[in-house]
Amino acid sequence: MVAAAPAIAQVQEDQRQTEQQRLENYGLHLTAGLDLLYDDNVYRVDDRVEDPTADLIITPSLEATFGKPLGRHDILLRGKVGYDRFISEGQRSKLRLDTEAKANIRFGATCLVTPRAAYRQQRADYGDLNTATENLQKFSTIGADFTCERPGIFPVASYSRDTTRNADQFDYADQTSDSFLGGIGYYKPSLGTVTAFYERVNSKRDTLGIENRINSWGFRFQRSVTPLTQIDADLRWLDVSSDSTAVGSYSGLGWNVRLSSNFVPRLKLTAETERAIINDSLIASGFAIDTRYRLQGDFAISELTSAGLYGEFERRKFRQDAALRPFAISADRNHRFGGILKRKLSDRFDLTLDAQHYIRRTDTDVANYSGTQVTLGAALRF
Repeated sequence: MVAAAPAIAQVQEDQRQTEQQRLENYGLHLTAGLDLLYDDNVYRVDDRVEDPTADLIITPSLEATFGKPLGRHDILLRGKVGYDRFISEGQRSKLRLDTEAKANIRFGATCLVTPRAAYRQQRADYGDLNTATENLQKFSTIGADFTCERPGIFPVASYSRDTTRNADQFDYADQTSDSFLGGIGYYKPSLGTVTAFYERVNSKRDTLGIENRINSWGFRFQRSVTPLTQIDADLRWLDVSSDSTAVGSYSGLGWNVRLSSNFVPRLKLTAETERAIINDSLIASGFAIDTRYRLQGDFAISELTSAGLYGEFERRKFRQDAALRPFAISADRNHRFGGILKRKLSDRFDLTLDAQHYIRRTDTDVANYSGTQVTLGAALRF
């Protein structure tokens, strides 16, 4: 009984924090936003051989969130609508939508089922279009998550059906994916949470008539190493195959590791690295092997002002069938360097200044580009 006391106390503390978060999400909350984005290369052309086109994009937006308790359960709704208005390149202007609905259904002592649905639409970035035309992408998700997290062993499971739809010229990238995950978790305050799982993803591209499949086996680990340090790690073995012999297969280690620390007062350092299989790509007819590294530092200048710097490197290798989707790129590298300055003017009004320099280089020197984006954003909460 004495040994079990710390575990019980930790669970009670976690439940208290979860309950506090639930209360903060209840009711109706509105946020009006206005972003001014300057991009000096909106068409992502190779600025070493031709003059890029710069433009100012004005995006007004309105976001609403609503939460309602239903006994032990609750529902949470979120919707955001915005319009990207290009001042010079007006044909690029597009409506932007981002909506989500989910419910938390609690039963037993610690069990939770979370059905969810989401819809999002936005213009595609020219960096992956690699052609002078527009594409409005539409993404939808429906699924559910299940867990009974508690001290000791507990089950986890989830299912998700994700669809991507594109303009007619890019219908080869239309995709429907079904994802299934099942596993066993173990929680102990002195250890953290460890989950062993199996996940299966089937991704169909009906226009091309091919299906890509991912089988992965792995472990997830979450723990506060010290009160100032947090580690989240996902390590898995990936086994990827395709109906197309030209696309081929892939076997190898995948990971998503994030380490954050506040060992320096007012400074939070975060290091991340990830290797994942990306099925949803406008470049490949098969899939992409994506490896990413990121380092970020966030400094609290005062209670009202914070600043951050980051650098990111990403490498993508594309698996594709040239007979289905002719393309001159089989790999690329992306570098991003930037800084963020945030100022809280009042309890309801925030300002954000975000500057980023991006560089892309491909293995064939086709569709290379670089440029700079600067965004001034304002948000007013009601």
